[in-house]
Amino acid sequence: MEEFERIYREYFTDVYRYMIRLCGDPSLAEEITAETFFRAMHAMHTFRNESSIKSWLCAIAKNIFLDQTRQSRHRTDLSDTGMMRLPDPSPGPDAQLAQREQVQMILDAAEQLKEPYRTVFRMRYIQEYSFKTIAAKYRRSENWACVTCHRAKEMIRKEIENDE
Repeated sequence: MEEFERIYREYFTDVYRYMIRLCGDPSLAEEITAETFFRAMHAMHTFRNESSIKSWLCAIAKNIFLDQTRQSRHRTDLSDTGMMRLPDPSPGPDAQLAQREQVQMILDAAEQLKEPYRTVFRMRYIQEYSFKTIAAKYRRSENWACVTCHRAKEMIRKEIENDE
C-alpha cells in the first residue's frame, strides 16, 4: 500500500493535467483521475512494466473517459458537473421537471448510504469541497477521499439503475 501511495503522490498531477487536456472540464478531470487511481489500485498486479506507470495510468484514464463518453447518452448524469446542477431556466417545463426529478433521485439515493460515504458524498457534491479538504476533515489521505467518494457514487449509480 505504501508503494501505491507513492505512485499516487507522484503521478496524480500528471494524470489530472492529461485529463484536463482531454476533456476540458476540471471537475470531470478530477473525477476521472480519482477513478483511475481506484482502478489502478485494484489492478496493480496486472502491470507488466511494458510501459511506464505514468503511461499505464494515462491509458486507464483515457479508457474511463471514452467509456463515460459512450455511456453518457444512456445514463443518469453522475459527473461532478452534472451531479448537483440546478435546472437550466432556458429549457421548457418538461425538461426542468426531468432535471429536478433526476437531482431528487440522486439525493434520495445518497441519503440511503452508510457513513462515511453519505457525508463524503455530501461534502463533495453538495458543499463542493475538494478531496484535500475532505481528507483533512477525516484525517485521511486524499486517495482515501477519492476512493470513498467514488464508491459512494457507484453505490448511488447502482441504486438508481436498479430503480430505473
